[in-house]
Amino acid sequence: MKELKKQIMELLQQKLSVYGFKKKQQDLLIRTVKEGNVVQMIILGFAHRERHRISVTISFGVIYKNINDEGIKFGEANHLIYYNPMECIHIGYLMPQKGYHAWYFELNGDPQAMEDNIRDVASTIIQYGFPYLEMLSNEDNLINEIDRTSTTTYKGRIIPIIYHMRNEKERALQYIEKSIKKISKGFTKEDYESAKRLAGEDGYFIMVENNALKYYMEFVENFKRILNEENTD
Repeated sequence: MKELKKQIMELLQQKLSVYGFKKKQQDLLIRTVKEGNVVQMIILGFAHRERHRISVTISFGVIYKNINDEGIKFGEANHLIYYNPMECIHIGYLMPQKGYHAWYFELNGDPQAMEDNIRDVASTIIQYGFPYLEMLSNEDNLINEIDRTSTTTYKGRIIPIIYHMRNEKERALQYIEKSIKKISKGFTKEDYESAKRLAGEDGYFIMVENNALKYYMEFVENFKRILNEENTD
């Protein structure tokens, strides 16, 4: 199976290299746009629940280097270490059926069938993934998508950081206050839907309160402390 995964990745990279995508990890293709600031990502997921067959899923995401640098100042994790996207989506939710989608490859299968399958993967990426990546490469669109799809505890951190970077400090504080109110009520329906979407069709997840407000308030206190230090300077 390891050799089949490698073969799939190499064939897909060949199809997408003309668009500037390069292999970064075993399951990741990336290219940089916007003068090198935005990393666009094509993320492959492999599963082999059947002995002679492997399934391949595709997700898309982005990392903004300037937002990443700003987030590190506020104690956030470095997205570029493990290429953890700031926002991402499974390809099936960009397609007409709006649900889980995968391709299947047979171990020691017909070479022509594999070539046809790879061609279909690449064309689907180009048709549905490329427009999404371009949309996310606009900062305002990134904010809107994070606000629309992400959990309150995540968007309540990254969106204020983006506003701070844009020198919209009052807007950042307003968003924080809104997030505190939501987290105080516990997990919302949108938090559940976001976790479900990220887990995928057969994914398993548990929603645990886990002192969410306590940990978020630690971020808030640090955020306000940095703002106060900037104001005194």
